[in-house]
Amino acid sequence: MQDRRRARMQSGLGLIGTMLMTAGIAAILFAWWGVAHTGYVWEQIPYVVSGGMLGVGLIGVGGFLYFGSWLVKLLEEQRQTTYALLQLLDDRAAERDAERV
Repeated sequence: MQDRRRARMQSGLGLIGTMLMTAGIAAILFAWWGVAHTGYVWEQIPYVVSGGMLGVGLIGVGGFLYFGSWLVKLLEEQRQTTYALLQLLDDRAAERDAERV
């Protein structure tokens, strides 16, 4: 049950992070398009503030979530490696005990 939950969390964080970064890039492109098609500074500022700043924020949050999904994946791999090592050590200890008898 825990393995499925971790896998869902990892894939969910990665998907949401990717979607937020994509939305951030789209917001920045929208802001660029708006600024590029007007010659007045007072018309450009709202595009920079709303599109540019929002885009940078979305990219930051999305990157943080994607990084979190990567950390969850690393944690799961580490747990599997540790479990396999513990099983190997238990098997080795059982072999030593069998040889002593």
